[in-house]
Amino acid sequence: MKPEPYVPQRFAIVHVAAGEGSRLRASVRKGTVMLAGRPLWWHGAHAAAALLPAAQVLVLHRDDLRATAEEPLASWLREVGLSRVVAGGATRQESVQAGVAVAGDADVLLIHDAARPLVSTAAIQRLLQALAQHDAALLAQPVTATLQEIDAAGRIAATPDRKRMRLAATPQGAGAALLRDALTAAARDGRDFTDEAALLRHYGVAVHVVEDSALNFKITTADDLRLARAIMETPRSGFGFDIHRLVPGGPLRLGGIDVSAEVHLLGHSDGDAVLHALIEGLLGAAGLPDIGEHFPDTDPALRGIDSRALLARTLEELRSLGHAPAQADVTIIAEKPRLGPWKAEMKAALAELLALPLDRVAVKARTHEGVDALGRGEAISVHALVSLKPA
Repeated sequence: MKPEPYVPQRFAIVHVAAGEGSRLRASVRKGTVMLAGRPLWWHGAHAAAALLPAAQVLVLHRDDLRATAEEPLASWLREVGLSRVVAGGATRQESVQAGVAVAGDADVLLIHDAARPLVSTAAIQRLLQALAQHDAALLAQPVTATLQEIDAAGRIAATPDRKRMRLAATPQGAGAALLRDALTAAARDGRDFTDEAALLRHYGVAVHVVEDSALNFKITTADDLRLARAIMETPRSGFGFDIHRLVPGGPLRLGGIDVSAEVHLLGHSDGDAVLHALIEGLLGAAGLPDIGEHFPDTDPALRGIDSRALLARTLEELRSLGHAPAQADVTIIAEKPRLGPWKAEMKAALAELLALPLDRVAVKARTHEGVDALGRGEAISVHALVSLKPA
């Protein structure tokens, strides 16, 4: 159940997502990595939005700013009330300064690392409650493992008492004037701090600790991202169906290959019912509109088009949303021609098109036992079941 909003003072929250994310070893910067169909930064903003912040500010790498004016990013920004987006600096502290500069006149400022997408609304609420009583506060987690301090040679030098240790998390917050003054002082002194708690404490501000859940971990490495996806992403599957009439003249395009036959499938494109059913299933698994909306048969540019090109466009769209095929199971219903000799080649072609190993693709063929138009050999239909994984 979502906690009742409790806002002791007007607060603004700055989401910092301007880092390169080199340790993540992703093909994109950390601010644009996808998790559960949304960028990492979206999740923290969604948690904060329930508490009605005076402003939500997003700090991105300067090279990522242009994309925020385009769909789907523009819609995702609106979903969580992120109306202010600015370019970050060379360091985290410079990025925080850039965000704070446009955060408005809120009484309290929170700074959140967008690489912590599992922060909860309840945790942010507890932080705000603490800030009603203290000048500054941060979310932090108890240390459950034994800590060992090592020396330069890699030997244990000391064993700190873990009961007195905490893992700093975010959001971290303070009265707006205190945080702005501390940032100004650090810039003047040429000092750089890795978080706001260290910054504030250095300039004489006491920082209160608010106990936090271990789920609010930071995504730094590829293993962290895999763990977050395992927690947040439920399996996606989709069902696809297509049917086309058979007409004289071969070859028959099916499953991305040409089958030797005296008939072919009639369609606005090349009529490949297998690929059309797969596309339908992929779109359904991603919650997207059907193939008819994506590739309408009223579009003259699609007349006679190779369905492999349509599949490639679909896969590109899925990748932009953080999805990739995980498995495909296809059943072809055809009275003629007999497809047994072609199933292995078709399976290999589909595996290549979907970038899947062979054991993740199944191609089955059966007749319709002489029943209706399919059984009379007037058409071929295809059923496809597909599942998605994180891209």
